Amino acid sequence: MRLRGVRRYHWARDVDEALSLLSAYQGKGAFLAGGVDLARSPRTDLEGLIDLTGAGLSYIREDGKGLHLGATATLAEILSSAQAQEYAGGILRETLRLVAYPALRNMATLGGAVVSAHPWADIPTLLVALDAEVLYRNAEGEKRMSLAELYRTDFRRIFRESVLLEVLLPPLPGAFAFEKIGRNAGDIALLNACAGLALEDGRIAWARLSVGARPERGERLPWLEEALVGERPSEALWRKVEEEVRARIEVGSDRRASEAWRREVAGVLVRRALARAAGKAGT
Repeated sequence: MRLRGVRRYHWARDVDEALSLLSAYQGKGAFLAGGVDLARSPRTDLEGLIDLTGAGLSYIREDGKGLHLGATATLAEILSSAQAQEYAGGILRETLRLVAYPALRNMATLGGAVVSAHPWADIPTLLVALDAEVLYRNAEGEKRMSLAELYRTDFRRIFRESVLLEVLLPPLPGAFAFEKIGRNAGDIALLNACAGLALEDGRIAWARLSVGARPERGERLPWLEEALVGERPSEALWRKVEEEVRARIEVGSDRRASEAWRREVAGVLVRRALARAAGKAGT
């Protein structure tokens, strides 16, 4: 059994109180929201848990800047939100329905998925493709940065002393599609991919592509995004993309899949995602 050292539980009334409590534990406290990852945490030094669910971070709202998703909003709450369902042609609904099972989606929070950022996870791959930004607060104040930039830092150290407040998804006029391969419907990914594009006069105006569970965390493919601009969607183009991805993508082996398998499948997933995104954009 894990978390045996925990001696106190706190229900934070707001973010300021949460940060104050975290500071008081001097590295031996942790935030709790859904608790899915915390329950399996390898840490044995935790003495206090600080519940964030009462801190006012479970909102889902839209304004001129985009779609704001509070860090403690559960995956189920996002799935049931009309605003989230309409965003970017429904890509949030399409992807989140593939994450685990309903019971876990009722518990798991978006913030938990962002902070844990497991290499095999679907949500980081999705959010990186959507150019998501994160807003977090620590003792020095609030800071906003792109999620891709955050993942290039020692982000787990950052969140030892910070509260994730929200994820911001910018307005995107194009269409997206998500593809995933796992051992079964609710399994973690052996490989996943997210693709988005917009069409102008029948040609690709912009494209965004990310591939995750490589087995590394989801990352964009800028060389392919740039190459697609100005092209007309066609089966011949998608086949060419498949070959390019197979030749150039950086993948590796782990106990769940080999490098050779991932290299072969990555091209197929990107091709499928692009073709479906182009179909949505065209309609």
